[in-house]
Amino acid sequence: MANATHTTAAPSVGASIGATGWRLLRALEVPLALAVVLLLWQAASAVVGNSTLLPSPVRVFAAWAALLHADLREDVLASLLHLGIGYALGAGTGLLLAIVAARFVVVESIVDPLVELLRPISAIAWIPLAILMFGISGKVPVFLIFYASLFPIFVNTVAGVKQVDAQLVRAAQMLGASPRLVLTRVVMPSSLPFVLAGARLSLGVAWMAMVAAELTGADAGLGWRLFWYQEFFAMDKVMAVILTIGVLGYLFDTLLRKLQARITRWSPDSAIDEAR
Repeated sequence: MANATHTTAAPSVGASIGATGWRLLRALEVPLALAVVLLLWQAASAVVGNSTLLPSPVRVFAAWAALLHADLREDVLASLLHLGIGYALGAGTGLLLAIVAARFVVVESIVDPLVELLRPISAIAWIPLAILMFGISGKVPVFLIFYASLFPIFVNTVAGVKQVDAQLVRAAQMLGASPRLVLTRVVMPSSLPFVLAGARLSLGVAWMAMVAAELTGADAGLGWRLFWYQEFFAMDKVMAVILTIGVLGYLFDTLLRKLQARITRWSPDSAIDEAR
């Protein structure tokens, strides 16, 4: 009996840390990860011993600070313009096609095979064709971002619509709800977590496609600036632009994850994301 009492009174590790401790650990995740990366980066730079091939973090941050007053802001704005147009067109088209395909079997039988045929083809594979169609211009990254962002949201939305409880749909229909009302009040709210997950995946692949397209087929943007600095072997500036791409991508994903958690508070996975 004494042993049982002692076992029950022993606090668990989670309880000993407490809610404040977990919040502190969550807050320190990113700084700790960055500190490890910086230490490894500095060590690798010291081992290589060539600041031109692998510049140190201090040199890269100095180059980044200088670029803030030069070309970086214009390049960020150009990339955001490419991303905004391409992603809006791609995600919107994918969402619309998914809703129509889930509503009409005939449309799904036509669209789904085409999606499964095109989806494995990387957006990078279309760069030569895009350059032939649009020339070296901002239309190339917009087209490739559109292509890359279309499929993840289409697949996720179709999956989300198909998992909607058929009894809820029938109940709404028995209560006299119109097909439009069933779609907006039953189907879309139930499939919303899938749609938002697809939107997040689409944004990630769109960001990668944007950089790849700007490297070879654009006349402005972060990817184009990477190629420009590489031509002059300015590796500190190359690394500064790469860091900018990574930081912006992380910020976009974090904002979309927080939005997803806030909109779908009732989802257990979203509650975990919102606590981060």
